[in-house]
Amino acid sequence: MNIRVLPALESREAWLAFIRREQPYCLVEDPQCLVDFQTSFLQLTLFNNDHRDAERYTLGSRSAMQPAWALIKGCNWSLKTLVTGLSALDFSSNVRDNELLRGHTDLSVRKRFVNESRLVSPALTGLLQPLSALPAQWSGESLCQLLANDQWRDWRSESDEPISPRALLLELQQHLPLWQVARKGERLFLRREGKPLVSFIPDPVQPAPRLAEPAL
Repeated sequence: MNIRVLPALESREAWLAFIRREQPYCLVEDPQCLVDFQTSFLQLTLFNNDHRDAERYTLGSRSAMQPAWALIKGCNWSLKTLVTGLSALDFSSNVRDNELLRGHTDLSVRKRFVNESRLVSPALTGLLQPLSALPAQWSGESLCQLLANDQWRDWRSESDEPISPRALLLELQQHLPLWQVARKGERLFLRREGKPLVSFIPDPVQPAPRLAEPAL
């Protein structure tokens, strides 16, 4: 499925454009979350930068979308404000005592943790820019930038399970917590659940432009 990525949902106009889509379902870059308006329920899946399981909030009414819509309006049409309020709720007590939910009598709110293996954080869904220099500390994002722009040389399989750079990029985007990186000299060694699979030498040379302007 082609999932649209929006930079933000911070205005009435942006929410109206979202809800009028054939499928009101999208990733948002700031805050990083998946927004899904299912008939009368609004579902927000918040991604964590430290790769913990995502937090999913489901809020709405069994009978109509107005309660969820009223809460969005009460947050001044700001997804950031709504997410901040939800993150502050104490689900070990009566969440309806919170200021965010007062006055919304028909609104229910639930929270659970989910492992969204089908999805990646919005930070990794856009165009991955090439590295301008090698980082002092490798992260999942910097490894994905390197692989997406072919900034490597001397690719070697370290097991009987060969893996291509593109397959490794997809693996890192979908299952990052399973992977570890180690450095030995100028080579990087990537392990999946502790098992070495591949090594290569990072090379921050800038890739050739994918599109060239025709000479005039």
